[in-house]
Order: sequence, then structure tokens, then C-alpha cells
Amino acid sequence: MVSAGLVASALIIGLTACVDGPSAGESADRLSAALKSAGAGIERAEVVRTPSSAGGLTISVTVSSEGLDPTGDEVKTGTLKSILTVTADNSDDMKVTNLYVYAVDESGSDVSFHDAATELGFENSLKGDSLTLVSEDWTSFARK
Repeated sequence: MVSAGLVASALIIGLTACVDGPSAGESADRLSAALKSAGAGIERAEVVRTPSSAGGLTISVTVSSEGLDPTGDEVKTGTLKSILTVTADNSDDMKVTNLYVYAVDESGSDVSFHDAATELGFENSLKGDSLTLVSEDWTSFARK
């Protein structure tokens, strides 16, 4: 049988860890700022965490012509690399299990990750124009 003191100690330690860490909003704001400052044609970044224990993280970026291929329909490979690397570097405290990435150009039209994702080996993670990755895929790629 587990003692009441042991259970109480575990609860206090768990609650303290939750209180001392950054809030979901602070973590998302930090990641958004890091994505925008990374360059690579990322003009705007909106980061939304799934409000549950599911661990989903949705990133929507606005990409300038600098981050798009010459046709303007595809995100450049370097831009996608930056998104994945910056996200991995700035989301350790978020306990992300799934990453959903969407992109639009400056006029608000959807742009595709198809060519960049294929070049990086993520062609099976494409969902239309967006990209859906499990944590171990993008974090191991970003840390190479």
C-alpha cells in the first residue's frame, strides 16, 4: 500500500513542475517569434497547441517570395528545414507528439510543401498541401 505522504509529495512535485514551467501561450509565443526571426522567408507564424494531453502543435506560416520556389506555389526546401529545426529547438517544454504545418503566401493563398517534403524524405507525411509529422520524425531530422 502507498502511504498518503508519498502520494501527497508526488502531487506537490507534479504541480510545482507545472506551475514553474512556461505557460502554453508563452511557449507558443516564443516559438512564433523564433520562426519569424529565423529568416528563410517566414513573414508570419502562428503557433497553436492542442489544448489536451494529445500533444499536437499546429504551425501556420506566411511565406514571402524569398521562401518560395520561382513559381510561388511551393515552399523551398531551405524554408521547410528552418521551420523544422527552429520548432525542434524551441518546443522541448511543449511535449509535442504531432506537428501540423501549413503555409500560405503573402496574398493568403495556400502553398505546398510537396517538393521540399519529398526532398527531405517526408513525402509520406504530406496531407494535401500541408505536412503532418510525428515527433520523432521531425526532431531526429532537425538534430542531424
